[in-house]
Amino acid sequence: MEFFQAEFNVEKASIEEFNLLECESLVLPGARICWKSSSPLVSIQKQSDWAVFLWGSARYKTEEIANGDIAHEIAMSLARGESLRTHLVNLEGSFGVLAWNEREGRLLFATDPIGMTKLYYGEGHGKIIISSHAHLVARRLRNLTISGEGLSLLFSMKGIPAPYTVFENVSVLRPSELVSITRDGRRSEEYWSILDSVKPFQGSLEDGQGELQTLLKKSLLRIPADSHKPLGIALSSGVDSALIAALMVDLGIPTQALTVGYQPVTRYDETQAASENAYHIGIPIEVVKVSDEDIAGIVDFTAQCLPEPLGDATVLPQLLMTLAGRGKVSSIIDGTGADNIFGGMQKFTAERYARQYLRIPRFLRVNVIKPVLNILPSSRKSALTDQVRKLQKFCYGVELPGNEQKVYWSRFMSREAVERMINPALSPNGRLADQILLGIRGEVPPTFDDFFTSTYASIRGTMPTHATQKLVALQYASGIFYHTPFMTPELIEFALSLPAPFKVAAGETKVILRRAASKILSAECTNRKKATFSPPIGRWLMGVLRTEFMDLLKGNAFFNTEAVEKMISEQDSGWRDWQWELWLVFIFLKWYSEASR
Repeated sequence: MEFFQAEFNVEKASIEEFNLLECESLVLPGARICWKSSSPLVSIQKQSDWAVFLWGSARYKTEEIANGDIAHEIAMSLARGESLRTHLVNLEGSFGVLAWNEREGRLLFATDPIGMTKLYYGEGHGKIIISSHAHLVARRLRNLTISGEGLSLLFSMKGIPAPYTVFENVSVLRPSELVSITRDGRRSEEYWSILDSVKPFQGSLEDGQGELQTLLKKSLLRIPADSHKPLGIALSSGVDSALIAALMVDLGIPTQALTVGYQPVTRYDETQAASENAYHIGIPIEVVKVSDEDIAGIVDFTAQCLPEPLGDATVLPQLLMTLAGRGKVSSIIDGTGADNIFGGMQKFTAERYARQYLRIPRFLRVNVIKPVLNILPSSRKSALTDQVRKLQKFCYGVELPGNEQKVYWSRFMSREAVERMINPALSPNGRLADQILLGIRGEVPPTFDDFFTSTYASIRGTMPTHATQKLVALQYASGIFYHTPFMTPELIEFALSLPAPFKVAAGETKVILRRAASKILSAECTNRKKATFSPPIGRWLMGVLRTEFMDLLKGNAFFNTEAVEKMISEQDSGWRDWQWELWLVFIFLKWYSEASR
């Protein structure tokens, strides 16, 4: 597992030694930094009174600046009296930066613009503790008390937005946050403001397609390459990863596709479609098939590597795929982010359909349609019952009042369900997620339309709490970098500059992306309906993981066991589908049992 832990004392007092297995360390006056030996995620430089620790993968976002030793460049700049902010505004990627001035007792630390890499921190006993993992901070503070607010957010959103974490005494940096701490106090600033950076796009849809291709190519060319190994790409059945793969071929970048599926096969398996995409694009592909026993064999290690509990169970099969690529690819490109910035998420579709559905008389909606749907079985066992499940959720959300409806589409569980599932002793607050999401939406001036506001809320709310954290966990578990060409400040600013019809129109999502892809991909790649890659969690939890799940559930202090057992019973019968909710219960308990050892 890749990790780091750092401690600082702005009074420059000595730091008590701490021991972590297989750890290298740097000891300075008032500071100690420890990381896994020979970690590829670490770069350290010292210049004059400054020591700079760079964690993750950072690169300059302009071609005019050479991607040399960025930690060295930052250290030199700070030694000249320049600010860290001047460097951060020129960087992209998934990274965290710690800079310590040993003479002044001054600490600077910051995370990447998107918030992919989370820096967890806490203060106690006169020290500031910072780590890649929440539980390492909590352990060092000798306080593993679970936060009811953090747990409520995890179940509300499948992830925990900054500054909250799952622990009471541990915080996490917000995306693009830079913090400065001295003996005189603390100062925080946002070094990249999305809203200040977006300017309306002035061209046509055709112009936008060309600009999108250009920006993606530039993003791909900035990703470090290895002359001895190809770049990997996580290839799915969808157009996002296929477009990236085709652009890599067009740029002459040696490319190896990787994909993963399930054994026995489920209706969500993407391997056949991904293999067809690879064939049409003209790149080799390695197909990894994972059995339920494979999943059971990797779950312990995965839980140990998670910085916090993770709501995305696809981390398990994707980790097996990533490990299969180790030694064969230098790093892996992933299409995450395209749905968030180009209107591809289900919430955008729900918002559009809601306006049309509300034209139906309320009497029919509330007294006929909703009751009929609620008596039907809803699960992922068949296409029909899965559609019923989606319609039940839609019919509940569409009747909520204005602001509640706007944030409901971004929620995973309703506030009532969250408060019912979590132990009342933790004072769960199912409304906290709504307050946070509405706060993010409230940052957007009224001059922007509702679609822009929803997209911005997705970028600031959903993306850094859920979509990106799986990729970070994969890096920590495998030591292989994941790069996301769609998730750069430049691409985000471009996507937000586009008018809504360039992204959603007449039942089509990601319009501009699909049109751009159609220029270089075959119709088989662009017109195919994407599988959801939804893992057979119910099969795992009711099968190979069931004994462990039930053991973890017994006597736990975090959940209403009776409510969870009822969900398990309904999952077993196929009458209701609770597999994602049950996964969150399982992975939280599993993670906490590992973290508290």
